[in-house]
Amino acid sequence: MTNILEKLRNLIQDNYKFIPETQEYYGGAKLFPLQYTNIDSITLTIYKNGTLWLITPIAGSGVAWARTGSIITITKTGHGLITGDSVTISVSSDVTALPLGSKTVTKLNDNTFTVVGLNAGATSGTCTYTIVANYSYSSTTGKVTITGILTSGDTLTFEYNAYEKYSTSELRGYIRSAIYQLAVNKYKVFTAKSDNIIFPSASESEECLISIIAAILIKGNVRQYRTPEFSIIFDTDNMSVEKKIRATLIQYRKTFGVFAYIKPDEQLPEPTDA
Repeated sequence: MTNILEKLRNLIQDNYKFIPETQEYYGGAKLFPLQYTNIDSITLTIYKNGTLWLITPIAGSGVAWARTGSIITITKTGHGLITGDSVTISVSSDVTALPLGSKTVTKLNDNTFTVVGLNAGATSGTCTYTIVANYSYSSTTGKVTITGILTSGDTLTFEYNAYEKYSTSELRGYIRSAIYQLAVNKYKVFTAKSDNIIFPSASESEECLISIIAAILIKGNVRQYRTPEFSIIFDTDNMSVEKKIRATLIQYRKTFGVFAYIKPDEQLPEPTDA
């Protein structure tokens, strides 16, 4: 279904944009509504006070620590933590020097950070620490929920890619409706077995056909549909959605899947079995 989604977005001119936006935290609930709702959530990254803030930093197991006074320096390659993050010490080789519990992190570099322990006990050892996710995004609400530590005055910069018009789930619904139209008009029966799999597999030209019908269902009053692969122009602006779909299928059968220009007949014949 991925290829059909791409073709459909081309047809309806649903552009994919890079969006940066900045919000400041003033205290209270740590919920941040984003400007766009049709977000590709995989691309979402957050910068806290200008520093990349990983959604889930790396936990450490059996990592080394060294104590100078009450300052404990922990070494973990690529830990992903930033100053202000929190870790929970779950195992310590010397709980006198490095007690168990939640600690606030000060980042030294990408591989080391410090926490405050006690000025007592061993000067080195090993520990295990756990972390929680710093944030999560809900496509339903369009909001980011921060679970990491925030202080009033912190600035968050959100960077992501988003579609201007339709979410992927919305377009999948239109694609399923287009597949239903193929069955109703006795062309071929496809089944959307999952969000990404159609059975039987559609050919390249059938993917074009499905995307065209889905585009007609979305924007039935449009006279022309164009992608880099094909162009369809209806001769009349007064055709119903149903007639446009039938005309598209008739042209598809006539041209064996090669689209160029559709000029619907005055009297459209009834659909026949493929």
